Amino acid sequence: MLSLVSPYYLVALGLGLATIVVVIFYSFTRTTNYEVQVKLKKVQLRKQRQQANDL
Repeated sequence: MLSLVSPYYLVALGLGLATIVVVIFYSFTRTTNYEVQVKLKKVQLRKQRQQANDL
């Protein structure tokens, strides 16, 4: 079965699959980092509002 498929095709297919995995992983990590930054900004805003209310 594998002898019918060109080695170049297998290499291209492997690189393509690796690229897809990397892109998906990168997009999930970027989203997670973005969510963390948004949460930190919300916490900072809460602290600022709390300090303003205390004054």
